[in-house]
This record gives sequence, structure tokens and C-alpha cells, in this order.
Amino acid sequence: MASAQLSTRENQDTRYKFGGRPVAGDYGLTFGLTINNAAFGGSSDSTRSIPVWNRLSRGNLITGKKYISNDVAYRAGIRLMRSSRSIKAELDSSEQVPNSLAEAQYLDASREYMIVPGIEKHFNSANIFDVYLAGDLYLGFGRDKSINSTTDRQGRTTSTTMTTPYTIVGLGGVIGVNVFVLDLPVSVGIEYGLSAFWQLGDRTKVEVEEADGDSYEYFTVSNDPFGGQRYSSVKQKYMTMNTNDQVRVVLNLYFN
Repeated sequence: MASAQLSTRENQDTRYKFGGRPVAGDYGLTFGLTINNAAFGGSSDSTRSIPVWNRLSRGNLITGKKYISNDVAYRAGIRLMRSSRSIKAELDSSEQVPNSLAEAQYLDASREYMIVPGIEKHFNSANIFDVYLAGDLYLGFGRDKSINSTTDRQGRTTSTTMTTPYTIVGLGGVIGVNVFVLDLPVSVGIEYGLSAFWQLGDRTKVEVEEADGDSYEYFTVSNDPFGGQRYSSVKQKYMTMNTNDQVRVVLNLYFN
């Protein structure tokens, strides 16, 4: 029997540093992937679906942070959405035009703005695992509006205008943990916690003008439990709160 080994081999003394932590004055970009909840609200309840998380998909928040000290960071998210289509036309005066119309106007527009200021408190900077607590405030505003109007050759106008404003207010509290990747300015981690959201308004005001000169208005609400009634006055409020409804994996990229 015989054995052999590399008598000239020397093991390399390799040390990996986990010290790429951000310090006061540094900035960070946060990219997230929500595991269990993509939005507040949805078709299963009485409120509209609002993207409130950083989820790396269209319509989600753009988020970042700034460290004001080695263990405290301000964080913020922003979402801006606007979509509209409008038509304003004068029709041909030929007799082939249906209903002898002279003018027509159409508008379909939606807008939604959300800002999410927050703060993080980090603990135990000597550990590989960066544990922190964070709190967020969600403020969102939106409006949907549609106009469908026609004017005939006698100057009589028939129009319907529908306007739906709404406000979103939310509070979120999370606990998170980051692991820094070698000595790169990168960390990966997970956040989980609880949140509470209120949706105010979300009622539709309908303004109707008829060709004979009469006009009137009323209100409706979506998913009306009373079967789609027309209300002279109505208020609507929706609230939800739950734990672990915002579990998400996060990737942070730091710079200064």
C-alpha cells in the first residue's frame, strides 16, 4: 500500500469581511419582493386595490433611505400615477350624422399619488445580522373622473359627469433583519410586521344634464350592499388591520 500528498501546498489565509455597513451620511436604494400581499384592498372586499409596497413591478413604490446616524435612517417611498384620454370634437354638419349632433366631448382620467415617510432604528452593529425596527406613514390621494357630453345642432346639451375622489391613510410597523454580502455595499434581508389602512371617500358624484335643460346630481358607491342605490348624501369609510400582511424580501444597495 502507498499514499501520497502535496508536500508543497500551503492553505491560503482568506478572510471575508462583513463590515460593509452604511454610516451617517450614506444613502440606500431598497428593492423589495412582497411574499404574501401585493396591495391594500381588492375585489374580495369593498375597497379598491392600491399598490402600497415596493414590489419591483409597475405601479409600486420607489423607495430609498438616508442614514442620519450610524444606527438611524430616514426612509421614504413615492408613487405617482396618472392616466387620461380626452376627446373634444365638432361634428360634420351633413345629414348623415346620427342625431344631428354638433359637438361631442369625452374624458376618462385617473390619478393617484402616494408618499410614505418612515424611520429605521438599527441595533447591534458588531453582529453580522443587522436587526432593526421601522415605522411608516402612508398618505395617498386619488381621483377618477369621466365626462360624456354631446350637443345637438339646436344647442341642447346632454352630459354625464362622474367624479370619484378618495384618500388612503395607513400606518405600518415592521421588524427587519439584513445580512451584508461580504464587504460589498449590498445587503439582503426580510421585513415583517403589521399595518393598518383607512380608505376615506371613494364615493362617486354623478352630475347629469339633460337636453331639455333639466339637471340633477346623486351619489353612488362601489360594491353597494343595498343594490346600487342613488343617494342624495352618503359617506363611506373602510378600515383593515392585520399582522404579517407585509412580509417581504428586501435588497438594499448603499452609496454616498
